[in-house]
Amino acid sequence: MRPAQTRSYAAALSVLVVAEWLYLDWASRAPQPLPDNFVHAEWIRLHEHSDFRGFRRFPARESDRVAPRRADLCRDFFRRAVALELSFFEAAYAERT
Repeated sequence: MRPAQTRSYAAALSVLVVAEWLYLDWASRAPQPLPDNFVHAEWIRLHEHSDFRGFRRFPARESDRVAPRRADLCRDFFRRAVALELSFFEAAYAERT
């Protein structure tokens, strides 16, 4: 089941927390200068921007607030999101070698 199929705010937050924190971490480690490819450079700028840094705190705080009532559901979606993101990055980096 996907988060949207649950119609659960807590499930959606669990996935969003993983993605947004990971993207911020990744973007903050991007090599300088930024890539020549406009799309890649903009993606990095967007995710390391101070407004985004502030935004990514919101899903984490909300998850802390609502997840305890749906702990099993949130744990499941959080773990699945981590596994999917890991697979994505492993595949992306494997193509570079």
